[in-house]
Amino acid sequence: MIYEIILALSAFFAVLGAIGMFRFPDFYTRIHAATMVTIGGACLGLTALALSTWQQPGYDINYIIKVLLIIMFILITGPTSSHALADAAYHTGVIPKNLVKNDMENKK
Repeated sequence: MIYEIILALSAFFAVLGAIGMFRFPDFYTRIHAATMVTIGGACLGLTALALSTWQQPGYDINYIIKVLLIIMFILITGPTSSHALADAAYHTGVIPKNLVKNDMENKK
């Protein structure tokens, strides 16, 4: 029952992220939307999967541990890869659309 709510929340984050990929104006905000899909959508969906498996009679704990390890991997690599992409984009000359103050101007 609780996993159905978490799965609906996962779908909500996935839809919001997909809309953001089309609606946001520049690369940096689209990276944010893609990370929201990864963290909010995938991790919550996998959490719902682990909870639904846990509620089944005769569940396999190894399956739940594997799902939790996948969630940890996504939580570590998702924001790291987004940061690396944004940093590479900035250093190749992609400027944010509504930049007011550039704190990275004299840094390498």
